[in-house]
Amino acid sequence: MAVETVASDRRCRLAGEVYNRRVLDTTHPERPTPDGPVNLRGPVLAQIGELGSDYHEWVHRPIRVPSGVRIFRSDRLERLSRNPWWVVPLIWAPVVAALAISSIVQGVSYPALGPRLIGGLIVWMVIEYVLHRFVFHYRPRSAAARRVHFLLHGVHHLVPEDPRRLVFPPVPAAIIAATLFGAVRLLLPLPDTCAVMAGLLTGYISYDLIHYYVHHGRPRSRVGRFLQRYHLMHHFTDPTRMFGVSQPLLDLLGGTFGPRTRRPGRAP
Repeated sequence: MAVETVASDRRCRLAGEVYNRRVLDTTHPERPTPDGPVNLRGPVLAQIGELGSDYHEWVHRPIRVPSGVRIFRSDRLERLSRNPWWVVPLIWAPVVAALAISSIVQGVSYPALGPRLIGGLIVWMVIEYVLHRFVFHYRPRSAAARRVHFLLHGVHHLVPEDPRRLVFPPVPAAIIAATLFGAVRLLLPLPDTCAVMAGLLTGYISYDLIHYYVHHGRPRSRVGRFLQRYHLMHHFTDPTRMFGVSQPLLDLLGGTFGPRTRRPGRAP
């Protein structure tokens, strides 16, 4: 398995500052942990639970593994954990259309549909920020929590250029979408719920596609280049800030916009 740091990658240089550290692998035993190094050639999920306090630092040392790391022993679970980017619009665009049409059929007028769609987009913006900041970047304290964190987001920070682990798998996405639908339904009538969810899922589709594009695309527009540089700085400069992927507005409101500045005389 070819493994290398991503410090030499062109996209890392766009971030302005990159990690220049050794890769944790059995071929690099100079960085041991209390329980031994993680073998990236085998299923890693069973190993990372025992990393203890070293896990947080380890998972934020990005590496490049062309074939991706293997998470599960089960071939079926491993296949389910890998998804091409086009799965997202293929599955969710028809759902958005069905929800929007359903809301209209149930009595939501065309002029009233727009504000509900926009409301759903705003709800997604909040969900995107809250999930990324407080769920995907929480510090796990137990072995089980470390495994959950790795599945949710840690693997993406460890191997950020893996193209098949950049978008959310359909099954957990469907569970979350159904939960959100139920929560919105508690607050709104069914026609309005369908319209709001259409806007919310449009935001989700945009988020996942933008996320893939900033890692693997070559944006030419000023906005595209900004979003790419902004997100790569989250990966390679300061993973404790810059949580917005599709937009930085909530970072501005939440005080996490841009990398953390150091005070003069302070150690990094």
